[in-house]
Amino acid sequence: MRQQRREFLKLMGVGGAFTLLPLDIARAASIPTIDDRAVYIAASAKDNAGDSDDYYVSAFNASGKILFEQALPGRGHDIGLRPNHVDVAAVERRPGLYGLILDRHTGDVRAKLHCPEDRRFYGHAIYSNDSRFLYITENDFEHARGVVSVWDAEDGYRRVAEFDSFGTGPHELHLMPGGDQLVIANGGLHTHPDQDGRTPLNIASMEPNLSIIDRHSGKLVHQTALKADWHQLSIRHLDVSANGTIAAGFQYQGALTDQVPLVGIWQPGKDIRPIEAPDTVQYRMRQYCGSVRFDASGQVFGISCPRGGLITFWDAKSNDFLTHIAAPDGCGLAATDRAGEFVGTSGLGNSWRMDAIRRKRVELPDDSHKSLHWDNHLRRITA
Repeated sequence: MRQQRREFLKLMGVGGAFTLLPLDIARAASIPTIDDRAVYIAASAKDNAGDSDDYYVSAFNASGKILFEQALPGRGHDIGLRPNHVDVAAVERRPGLYGLILDRHTGDVRAKLHCPEDRRFYGHAIYSNDSRFLYITENDFEHARGVVSVWDAEDGYRRVAEFDSFGTGPHELHLMPGGDQLVIANGGLHTHPDQDGRTPLNIASMEPNLSIIDRHSGKLVHQTALKADWHQLSIRHLDVSANGTIAAGFQYQGALTDQVPLVGIWQPGKDIRPIEAPDTVQYRMRQYCGSVRFDASGQVFGISCPRGGLITFWDAKSNDFLTHIAAPDGCGLAATDRAGEFVGTSGLGNSWRMDAIRRKRVELPDDSHKSLHWDNHLRRITA
C-alpha cells in the first residue's frame, strides 16, 4: 500500500519526499486558500417546531456563505445542472411526485414537473450536453420496471418520451463522454407507493446492474452486473470520468457482518471490477455508499459513507484504496478544480474542503451553512 501511494503521489505531481499528513481539522493549519468562485448547490432541510422538517434547495459559496434558500414541497435529493443556462432541476427523493426547475442564481421557480400517476421520480436527473433535454429516473411501480423519462426544456419542459432503464429501481444516471449515451445505476430494488414507496419488496430476488443506453433511441448499448452471490448489493450511485471510466458505490441489503465489496470500477465492454478498502476501513463503511465523485484530474474519486462517518478515496487507474477522511454524517461530494480536492457536506450542517492527496480536512469558514442539514448530494456550479 505504501509503495502504491508513493507512485500515485508522483503521478499527481506531489514531490517524492512528500509524506502523508495526519488528518488536520484546525482552520489555522488547513488547506491553502484558493480563488474558488464556484457556487455549490444541494437539497437541504431545517428543523421546525412541528413533526417534520422544512425542505429547501440551498446554494453557498466557497466560504460556506448561504446565497439563497428555495422552499420545496417535500424532501429533495439531487440537482441537475443545465449546461450554459440558468436552469437547475430539483427532483424529489424517491418515491417523488414533483420536480422543480429553479434559477441557479436566485432559486426562483421557473417551471414545475409533474410525475404521471403510474410513475414515481427517483431523485436524480441529468441534462443533455446541448441543454435541450432533461432525463429523470423513474419507477414504473405496477410493472416493477425502471424508466428514464425525457423532458424537452425548450418546449416548456414537456414530457416527450420514456425509455426502459433495463433494470429495476433506477437511481443515479450520467452522460457518457460524447454525450450520446446514458449510464444508469439500476439498484435492483422493487418498491410500490402502496407500501410507502421505499420498503424493498424483492430482497431475495434482486438483480442490480449498470446499463448504458442510447439517449436518442433508448437502445441498450452495454450492461454489467455483479456475480450472483452479490445480488443484494444495490448499485445506487456512480460518476463517470472524462475517459469513460465509471465508478460505482453500492448499498448492501444483507447483514452488516457479511464480507462484500462496496465499490466497483467499470470500463464498458468489460466486467465490473469490485474493489475493497483495508478491513478496518471496509467495516467502518457500514455497507453503505452515499455519493460518488471524480476529482478534476479524473484519477481520484471519492465515495462518501454517511452511516460510517467517513469519506473514502480511491485511485481509478490502479483500482486501489488511497485513504479516508472522517466526516460525521458526510454524504454530499463535489470536486473542485484542483486534483484530489473536494467539497463535502453533511446532514449535521457541516461543510468541508478536503484534500485526498494530503489527507486534510478544513471546515468552510462562514458559519451560515451550519443552519441547514445537507442532503445526500452536492453540485458545483462554475458559471
